[in-house]
Order: sequence, then structure tokens, then C-alpha cells
Amino acid sequence: MPAPTKIYFPQIAVGWEDWVQVVNVSNEPANILAVARNQQGQTVWSQETNINPFQTFTTAADTLTIPVSMTISSNKGIVGERHCHLGTVVFYFPGASPEHCTVGNRLFYPEIYEGGGDWFQILNVSEQPTNINVIVRDRTGKVHHQFGVQNLASFSYWNFTDNETGNISGTVELMSTQPICGERHLHYQGSLAGTAVGQLGQVIDNPSHRQYFPEISDAWNDWVQIVNIGSEAGKVTVIARDQNGNTVWSQEKTIQPFEAWNPDVEQIKQQTSVTAMSDQPIIAERHDFSGTQMLCFPGASRRNRGAGRRLFFPEVYAGGLDWFRFLNIGDSPCFINIIVRNSSGQVTKQLSSPAIPVMGWWIATDTELGNVTGTLEALCTQPTVGERHHHYDANVHKGVAIGMFGQVLD
Repeated sequence: MPAPTKIYFPQIAVGWEDWVQVVNVSNEPANILAVARNQQGQTVWSQETNINPFQTFTTAADTLTIPVSMTISSNKGIVGERHCHLGTVVFYFPGASPEHCTVGNRLFYPEIYEGGGDWFQILNVSEQPTNINVIVRDRTGKVHHQFGVQNLASFSYWNFTDNETGNISGTVELMSTQPICGERHLHYQGSLAGTAVGQLGQVIDNPSHRQYFPEISDAWNDWVQIVNIGSEAGKVTVIARDQNGNTVWSQEKTIQPFEAWNPDVEQIKQQTSVTAMSDQPIIAERHDFSGTQMLCFPGASRRNRGAGRRLFFPEVYAGGLDWFRFLNIGDSPCFINIIVRNSSGQVTKQLSSPAIPVMGWWIATDTELGNVTGTLEALCTQPTVGERHHHYDANVHKGVAIGMFGQVLD
């Protein structure tokens, strides 16, 4: 599937440091148009530029003075990324698109949490008004609450919080008559106050029976939640593997439709990957935290476009430590060619992996890649999931880290 030519960011915040970067991932110059709209869907700002192949462009999102959404369109394939900072609280999102299974008529969030403040912003990306039904379930899968909105105008957005969801631990599902995308923010309270996680809603029109996480860390606090989104009880098997793809730990449980389960990944006392498999479709989410550094990832799968042979990361940054882990989920050893480019699109470094065993993984850092600001592309001979961590320097964003999966372009 080709790269999207239109990507969406449901929110640009006022009072936060907002940063949106877009990359032309084609081999020809691209025209880029960024449009910001208010809550009613009215255009209040726009910016246009032309960029060369693999050049980055950072919008002037931080100059906006009212809350908006942002749509970026191009005549060529693009990818994008947004960061939103306030002290040690940081949200980071890829640009949403149908191609990356984050724009659709049915979105699912594998977690809401009573130990914090949950906040959602939902954007109607169609040309027609939409009706949205929200289904809130508790951890057992029982419907706790339903509510919605009628006739949400084209390119308007709608907010709801845990005042509407009921401040419970569970899941949220949205059903819409038109394509939508949505952001969830969770602001932790108590011992984790000063940290937050954010996720885009995951489209579940074509759900997967497998979910992959390239990393479980014995040095950080790891948490994984798996939800059965099928219509029948499902047996879920979770397997942890070492760098060579050897199984070192496993756990099983049968869970009911829409029930959430947290496998005890904290039992794993070494560096591993984790694969969750089920006879019913499943969806998953992982949080990984140490102090105020909080990383958050959806489960990756081939069907949700989280795994592929061409992975693209819209940002690497010289103001901190960049770290990548690539998990081979194919059926043969994998070889990866990494291309690092600067912000102008010029290649600054190429690096080749050794043979990565089936279900094994390989790590690359900016020690090998060169400490540059730009982008990273990974060309893989087998389907692969790529995970990036960036730990900011103390003089940039002290105590802050961000994480992102590579965006699939094949």
C-alpha cells in the first residue's frame, strides 16, 4: 500500500509546546499544504510549501493561538509526527490516515484507567456530518455506559472525558457513520503524577489474531494489556523470546469477548520481545516507564500496518539518544538496510544488519547511525516491526522520552 497523501492530527494544543513534522517519502518534489480548523470545522490558518524528496518540513503549529485540528495534504506520499510537551508531560502521535489503520468508522482504545484523567478528541475527516456512538466497557467486557454525538459537522471535532466515560478501568469503542480519527490522552495521578500517555484510536475493521511488541525491558516497568475483540471466548498465549528468537517465558489465559487481560510481563527478567496470539481477534497496548520517562505503543500486526518490509521514522534528533529495535516476524532470517538522512533529505549514513533470526531482534543506536537530526528508513527482507525510543538531553526536555513504531510504506 502506498504512503498516504493526506494525514490528520486531531489536536493542536494552546499553552503547550506543539511540534508537527512532515516528510516527503517520494522520489519527486512535493507540494505540502497544512490546514488548521477550529472546533466547528472552519479553516483558521494554513501554510504551504514545496519540499524535495525525503526533506522534512516543520509546520508553524506553535504559532496558533486557539485550539485546532490539523490536516496536511500533498500531491506525493507523506508521513508525519506530532509531539506536544508541557514539562515532563509529553504526547507523541504519528499522522493518522486510512493507510495506517488510524482513520475509519470503528475505532478502539484498549485502555481507559480510573487512576488518572482520560480525555479524548475525535475528528470527523469526511465531507459529511457524522453520528458517533461510544461504548464504554469495564475490564470484564461488560458494557458500563453508552453515549454519543449526532451530526458532528465535516472536519469538526468533539471532546469527551472520564466525566462521560465514568472514570473506570476498561476500554472504549467508537462507531461512526463517517470516517473519524481520535486521540486519547491519559494524565496519571498519584505516584505517576507528572506523566502521561497518548494513543490514536485503532481501526478494527480487519482485526488481527496476533500482536507484536519488539521490546520488553528488564530495566523499566513494563505493562501490557490485551483485549479480546471477538464475539466468542478466546484463548490467548503470550510468548517472550530472546534476541535469537528462543522462547524464554510464556503465559496463557482464556478471556471473554471484550475482556481485558494483563499478562505478568514483569516476571520476565531479561531483554525480550513479546508476541500475543489468540484464536479470536485481539488488540493490545504497552506502557514502559522509568521515573518521568513514559513510552506507549499499540500492539503491532501486519493487518494494522504495524509490520512491513519498508519502515519509516519521520524523526531522528541530535538533541538526545536515539535507540531502535527491529523484530523479524517473518519465516526466514531478515537483513535490514538502514538509511539515515538529514533534514534536507541527504543520505548521511547507511548501515546493514547481520542476519536476524526468525522472531529475533537487532538493535541500532545513534552511536552507529550518527547523531543527526533528520529521518530514518529501514528496508527489510522480511516483515519487521521497528520501535524507536528517543531520550532527550537534560537541557532540551529533562526527564522526557518518546517512542514510535516505524510507519509501514510497502
